Amino acid sequence: MRKPRITLLHLIVALSVFSAAVAFANALFAAYNVQKEQLVATTLEANRAYAVKLAEVVDLYISSLQQQLKASAHRVPRIIDSPKALDEEALRLAAQTDGVIAAGMVDAAGKTIGYATLLPGAQAQGARISRIDLRGVAQERNVTPPFLSSQGIWTVVLTEPIRDVKGKYLGFVGAAIYLQRNTELDKLLQEHFYRDGSYVYVVGADGKILYHHEQKWIGTDQRNNHVVQALLRGESGSMPVTNSVGAEMLAGYARMRQGGWGVVVQRPVAATLEPLHGLMWQIFWYSIPAAIVMLLMVSAMGYWIARPLAVLARAMKSGDDAQAAPLIQSAKANYFEAEQLREAVGFTMALHQQQIGKLNAETMTDPLTGLLNRRGVASEISRLMSTREPFAVLALDLDHFKRVNDTFGHASGDQVLMALADIMRDSVRAEDASCRVGGEEFLVLMPGASKEAARDVAERIRQAIQAHRMPGEVGHVTISIGTARWPDDGSDSATVLKCADQALYQAKASGRNKVVAWTV
Repeated sequence: MRKPRITLLHLIVALSVFSAAVAFANALFAAYNVQKEQLVATTLEANRAYAVKLAEVVDLYISSLQQQLKASAHRVPRIIDSPKALDEEALRLAAQTDGVIAAGMVDAAGKTIGYATLLPGAQAQGARISRIDLRGVAQERNVTPPFLSSQGIWTVVLTEPIRDVKGKYLGFVGAAIYLQRNTELDKLLQEHFYRDGSYVYVVGADGKILYHHEQKWIGTDQRNNHVVQALLRGESGSMPVTNSVGAEMLAGYARMRQGGWGVVVQRPVAATLEPLHGLMWQIFWYSIPAAIVMLLMVSAMGYWIARPLAVLARAMKSGDDAQAAPLIQSAKANYFEAEQLREAVGFTMALHQQQIGKLNAETMTDPLTGLLNRRGVASEISRLMSTREPFAVLALDLDHFKRVNDTFGHASGDQVLMALADIMRDSVRAEDASCRVGGEEFLVLMPGASKEAARDVAERIRQAIQAHRMPGEVGHVTISIGTARWPDDGSDSATVLKCADQALYQAKASGRNKVVAWTV
C-alpha cells in the first residue's frame, strides 16, 4: 500500500487556506449579490423615473401640437370657403409647429380642402391629404397608429375636429409627424440612446412601436412583451425583461396622457453590472496582501502545532530505543495535548519494548523445559559466528525415551524432560546455552570451551542423570552425548553440529550411556 506523503503541517495549512478561501469566496459572493440587487433596483428605479420624465416631455410636446391644431381648427370655419386661405393656414401650421412635416384640412365628406407640406418636391397646393393616409379618423381629437407614408417613412398624424359655432362637425385639421429623420420627436428621444446599449422606445395604444432607434422595429406589434402589456393596462413602473433579440434588460416604463402612448427606457443588465465586475476584481486584488500575511501566519502556527507531533512520529517510526528516546525528549510540547501525547508515546514505547522482549524470549524458549528452542539455538550460533569465538557443541539424547512414554505415559515423560533440563542448567557454566531441539534431543553450546572441557561437562551431565531418580515410577534413565568443536571439526556451524550428531550416534551404537567426542 502506498504510504501517504502528506504531513500534518500540509493538512493544517491546506485546511486553513481552504477555509479562508471559502470564507473569502462567500464574502465576495454575498457582496456581489447585495451590490447586484442594489444596482438592479437602482437602475430599475432610475429607468422608471426617467421614463416618467420622458413621458411628461413627450406629453408636453404632443399637447403643444394639439393646442396649435386646436387654434387652427377655430380659424378654419371663418375661411372654409377660401381654398387659398386654407392652404395658407395649412402652410402656417406646418411651418410654425416644430416636427410637423405636413398639415391639411379635410371636410366632413373626407375631401381635402387645404394642404401644405415642407417636404422638398411635394405638391404644395391642391394635393389630397389622403396621400398621408388620414381617411377614417374619428370626429374627436386623435392620434393615428403609425403608418408608412408615400415616401416610405413611418408617420403618425394628430387630428383636431373642426366645428362651427353651433358645434356642427365640419371635418378636421391634421398634422403629420415623422417618427424619425431628425424631427423634434426624434431629437427628444434619440439623444437618450447610449453606447452601453441603453435605449428608449415609444408604443402606441394598440401595442405597436411608434418610435425606436432602430427603424425596423417601428410599427411592429409588441403586445406579447410584458412591459407593453403593463402599459396597455395603464400602468407605470419597472421590471426586468428580455427584449425581442433575447437580451436581458432592465426596463422602466410610463404611460402618457396623450393618445394612450407609453415610453419605455431600457438598459442591458450586462451594462448595469459591468462596473460591479470591475469592483469585485479590485476587491480581489486588494485582498491579496492580507491573504499572503494570513497564509504566513497560518503556516507558522501550523509548524508550531505540527512540529512536536512530527518528532514523535519519527520516534515511533525509528523502531530503535536508542534513537527514539532522544527524539521523544527533544519534542517540545508547546501545548497540553502535545505534552500528553509525548508522555503517552514514551510510556507506549517502553511498554512495547518490554512486550517485544517478552515475545522474543517466548519465541526462543521451549515452553516445557524453559531451555532455548531451535530459534534460540540459531540466534546463539549466529551470535557466536559473528564474533568468531570458538565454541564446543554437546548433542544429548535420552536413551530409550520412547519406552518411558509408552510405559509411564507422556506426563511422566514430560517430568523426565524437565528434570533433565534442571540437571543441564546445574552442570554447565553461566555463559553456556542449554537447548532443547527435539522431543528428547538437547544441545549445549559452550563459548570458548576446549574439547577436553566439553568432554568433562558432558561426562558430568551423564553421571548426574544416571544417578538421579526421576519423578514418579520412572526411576533412573541414561543419556548418550556426542561432542564437537568449532572450528576444529568444521569450518561452519552446520558442519560442527553434524559432527556432534554423528558422535552421538556413535555413542548410542556402542551401547548408550556414553560420551563420544568427534574425531576425524
